[in-house]
Amino acid sequence: MQDIKNDNRDLKILMDRLAVLTHPREAAANHWPELIQLFSDLNDQLALHFGLEEAYGYFDQALDADPEMSLAAEELRNQHAVLFEDSRHLAEAAAHACTGDAPIEGVTPEVTTAQEKVLVRYDSFVKQFHEHEEAELKLILDALDEDLGVGD
Repeated sequence: MQDIKNDNRDLKILMDRLAVLTHPREAAANHWPELIQLFSDLNDQLALHFGLEEAYGYFDQALDADPEMSLAAEELRNQHAVLFEDSRHLAEAAAHACTGDAPIEGVTPEVTTAQEKVLVRYDSFVKQFHEHEEAELKLILDALDEDLGVGD
């Protein structure tokens, strides 16, 4: 459980850092090389995050509880691969969106169209990821309620 706790903390720190560098958009242009690294780190962190969830049986109780929960758990587990693939594509797109131009002293760099597309994709990814995590939490709580007989 300590592994999961550490993973959750590290993932939150990483996503908080990404939030600071991607909003406002003007900040992103100034930190694009760091963003490239952070998007890559996010992909690595998600591999660990999803792997720990699956390895430690987050879904086992829901799978054993009832058929409806079993279907929901399977759907959430399948979303891991999709979210991971989306984060991988995001990291690749960020690397390709780098202009390579050195900043001119005293001039604030503009976010390029390619970079803006990456940032929009990231915003969408964050929304999907948070919805996924909320659905997982709800499923786990529902499974515990059913197992403990809450509401009987």
